[in-house]
Amino acid sequence: MIFPVLLMKLPPKFLLVLSLFQISLGLGWILGYALLSPTIFCYEQAAERFLAGKYQTIRPEGLNTESSIVLQPYDYFNKGQTSQLPVVSLHRESSLNSFAAYPPNPMDYTVLFRHLYEQGARNVYVMSPMTWEEKPDNIVKAAVGYELDRFRHKALGRQMSESSRHAPLPPDWKDLVIPAPNIAGKTDQFPRADRFVGEPPQITTSAPSLGTVVENNDLFSPSPENRVSPPLFIRWGGDIIPTLPLVAALNALDLKPGDVRIIPGDTLFLGGKRSIPLDKYGRIPLAANSSPTILDTKEVIVPVMSGLRPPDTTAVRKLLSSADAVLVSEPSALSDTPDAQSLLAAQTVRSIMGALAPAPAILIPVAPAWVQWIIVLDVLLLSVWALRFQRRGRFITWGLCILFVPFIAWYLFSAHDLWFPVMTPVTAILCVALACSLFPQLSPPSRDAEDEDEEDDDAPSSAGSGAGHVLPQDNLYQEPNEVPIPHHSKRERTDS
Repeated sequence: MIFPVLLMKLPPKFLLVLSLFQISLGLGWILGYALLSPTIFCYEQAAERFLAGKYQTIRPEGLNTESSIVLQPYDYFNKGQTSQLPVVSLHRESSLNSFAAYPPNPMDYTVLFRHLYEQGARNVYVMSPMTWEEKPDNIVKAAVGYELDRFRHKALGRQMSESSRHAPLPPDWKDLVIPAPNIAGKTDQFPRADRFVGEPPQITTSAPSLGTVVENNDLFSPSPENRVSPPLFIRWGGDIIPTLPLVAALNALDLKPGDVRIIPGDTLFLGGKRSIPLDKYGRIPLAANSSPTILDTKEVIVPVMSGLRPPDTTAVRKLLSSADAVLVSEPSALSDTPDAQSLLAAQTVRSIMGALAPAPAILIPVAPAWVQWIIVLDVLLLSVWALRFQRRGRFITWGLCILFVPFIAWYLFSAHDLWFPVMTPVTAILCVALACSLFPQLSPPSRDAEDEDEEDDDAPSSAGSGAGHVLPQDNLYQEPNEVPIPHHSKRERTDS
């Protein structure tokens, strides 16, 4: 009962100012949260410009659970030299130096695989079809498969095509499917493949078959001027399958297809170890200095006396033992140069391995709540107090308040790495200004206006008092205290 009595005793002008203050505060916070996204966007743009010289790309991640702005920087590729990646090319000029005939027969591959293993190669990927016109017998098939299976990671490349006859997903590809939750976006631009081309490999091995290229698809054509890789993914039915270069990189990084996260047209994440730009076709840019090292068979197949291993000090052994992958390439036709598709695949693997892990996220914490409240209350008090001024002083005070908030926000961001919801107090100030501009009768009069009103009210009382202070209508020049003179018409005079 006491509070209503005290409230009724307050001056109306004070209650009006208090109500405007409460309305502006409530509308300010409501509209401030409604405009929170543009506020965060402005802070993200400012942070990206501030960090542009330190990182190649910075992607905003929005707010975390603690209301901090999250920015994820990426450098993508090492600025220095990446590790070398050898390609053992079986083109015509090199193969004649070590093999008796061209193309190589199955036993030639047996010798090559054995020497690669003896010289320290761990992961071998054969880009050749591994088929021959004369089918080898079971003993030869087992011998080639035995030497190939000694490597830690191995695979056989297969060409693919798009056809109306949809083949089922190969059994050994079920473990290669990228989980659907790991794909954020549309993959309809990824190349489509429905079946393998040609006969299956004619050897007995546990090495899986991996897709290399899709026939008659321009995305897989080597284009040195574009400096992009072939697609790293293909669509087989409703599944997304990685191609051989990506699987080779995953094996070198000890990752599984389940560790791959895809954002088509944005970024490819390989666990927490690599992050690479990815276009909508599933291609990545090729890193500088990513050309592979070409090895001839005569450099790999060295004489071994009495079963001894080659010396450990040779440059070829050092290269093969430290390589993340070794590609074995045999051109499909007689050629004096290495296979262009194999060289492009090697560049792709080397670019992936040369990519950098994502840098630690950059956090911009929100300003403490008490700081926000102090700034908002101060600004609102100034803006409401400005209603006591004349129009010019009122707008000057509002302008200073509006400029004060961005200045404080800039200071908190640049000096203390804090972000402040600028739109909240600015919206509150604009609500007060808008209410006063659209509804001037709601704003209390200024002090000068009150003085003028008081003077107008006191003017009649100071002029005098009495019964004769009102002049009759027919005697405009009569003195205030003079007795009025009666007027008689002509008819009254003739009657008298």
